[in-house]
Amino acid sequence: MLTFDLRDTLLPFSLLQITNLFREMKPGEEMQIFAGVSHIDATILKDVMLILPRTDYDLIAKENLDGDDPVTRLRLRKKEPLTTHQQKGDHHVRN
Repeated sequence: MLTFDLRDTLLPFSLLQITNLFREMKPGEEMQIFAGVSHIDATILKDVMLILPRTDYDLIAKENLDGDDPVTRLRLRKKEPLTTHQQKGDHHVRN
């Protein structure tokens, strides 16, 4: 499982790295991303979910983990790629 901790990182570079590594993942592989619990950190996790194609992953969990250093964890699983027919919404009627 790939893990990214976005707390105290340079975000544009981290988001680019997440995108590139997600593209290289195989279907079924998972990625977890940690961020703080502030409003800004919540926005960062939303950005991650927006930059990755929604049809390419399943959201496994989005949870707040309490402790000495509270954190939000996002877990994604890469899906099998859609076929050409699925992408185009193949709706042929058979006679």
